[in-house]
Amino acid sequence: MRSRRYRAEPGDHLVWLNYKDIGHPLRGGAEEYMHQIAARLVDQGQRVTIITARSRGAARVETVRGATVRRMGGTWTVYLLALIWLFRNRHRIDGIVDTCNGIPFFSPVAVGPHVPVLVLIHHVHQVMFGQHFRFPLAQLGRWIERVGNRCVYGDRTIAVVSPSSRTEVRHVLGLTGPVFVAANGQQRLAAPGATRSPEPRIVCVGRLAPHKRWDLLIRVLPRVVELVPSVTVELIGDGPCMDELRRLVRDLGLGERVRLPGRLPDAERNRRLASAWVTVCTSQVEGWGLAVTEAMSLGVPAVVLAAPGLRDAVRDRATGWVVDRAQHLAGRLTSALIELEDPAVATAYARRCRAWAGRFTWEAAADRMAGLLANEDARRTAADRRATCDLSTVVELPVRAAARVDYARLRTVDQVDWDEPDSRDPKVRLLLAGYDEEDATALMRRCGVDTADVRAWIARPADLLGWRRTAGPRSRELSDWFARRAS
Repeated sequence: MRSRRYRAEPGDHLVWLNYKDIGHPLRGGAEEYMHQIAARLVDQGQRVTIITARSRGAARVETVRGATVRRMGGTWTVYLLALIWLFRNRHRIDGIVDTCNGIPFFSPVAVGPHVPVLVLIHHVHQVMFGQHFRFPLAQLGRWIERVGNRCVYGDRTIAVVSPSSRTEVRHVLGLTGPVFVAANGQQRLAAPGATRSPEPRIVCVGRLAPHKRWDLLIRVLPRVVELVPSVTVELIGDGPCMDELRRLVRDLGLGERVRLPGRLPDAERNRRLASAWVTVCTSQVEGWGLAVTEAMSLGVPAVVLAAPGLRDAVRDRATGWVVDRAQHLAGRLTSALIELEDPAVATAYARRCRAWAGRFTWEAAADRMAGLLANEDARRTAADRRATCDLSTVVELPVRAAARVDYARLRTVDQVDWDEPDSRDPKVRLLLAGYDEEDATALMRRCGVDTADVRAWIARPADLLGWRRTAGPRSRELSDWFARRAS
């Protein structure tokens, strides 16, 4: 049996591979995800090294939020240089997070079976290769993402940020390793003194890139104006499509209704976003939809197309509206604005949006990623058949019964959540990976829990989101905490 390397404990050295870092001109949600989690792991005493490409003028080595960022190579050469660096330092690395942004780093080639590798996939890039490259590069990129991943990573654990991304990894890429959801966290946005606009207003935040398809929103606006004549739109952000979108606004005669102010300071961006009636996302490919849930933290519901990730970030008719087809965007956006004219309806949506967005924290995301990597290391050293199966079961039980469970003895792929203390009849929920309902109920029986108190069901996609804690050794205090709550 090989010795354990990564235990998610102080002193562990984690290497995170990602094409860009937060200082890159083309940075996005994947980079925010990486740095937010890395900063929290550093706070826990771990050492984090980020390997990334070097943009023009960027320092080769820099400390960012406590993590050491090593920049090397450009768009294509970073992958080869990263492999060389990994090979030279393989004996000083305890764990690797290998981000596959279409093109993976193939880190197992450099470190072999001696270092646990967690593969992180925000979303599948098969469609985007055709948008950004021509033949034969587009076909080569698709082949590397689909076939190359399977050959190099084998059955290693895969982390995705949404249930729909999990489905794509399975059915589009055909990867065979266990796939677990490690949802985004987010900072609650603040906009002191901001109020909802008296007139219908749409405010969107995001990069003005081709796959975001902001032109769809601008093209349907004349149809929306027919029933909501006072509506205005503001697209906050910058990117390669800025000039194209400005020409489209001018050609459609929407100069008085659509503003494109570019990138704004955070405080001003938040103030304008908080004034919106609704935000919109027309993206074709999203791992999650961080801009959407950040808007929700300000009480702003969203209208989104049913792209992977976005259809998970928005709960249809609860925190916004999910549109199945682009042809229906104008009608759905119009009906949403008319519905939100009622202040009571708008208040109810805002309340549900804040509650939903509040379930996603960077602390929970960091806890989840560390737990998945620790479990991958455990798989590497000792076979655990349940850990290779990502079927999950939700167990719900009263707080008094939850106090009997020894959470430290659960595995680090399992998760824990609970209702707020002021809830009526508060419950505790466990997400147990590799269990069906019968196995999960038997586990509760072995913990001394009366099965009459247990309700168990196979986890649905929506059940995989919004969990507070990862089980395992770092959750040993939960039993005592639930016991105090029960008393």
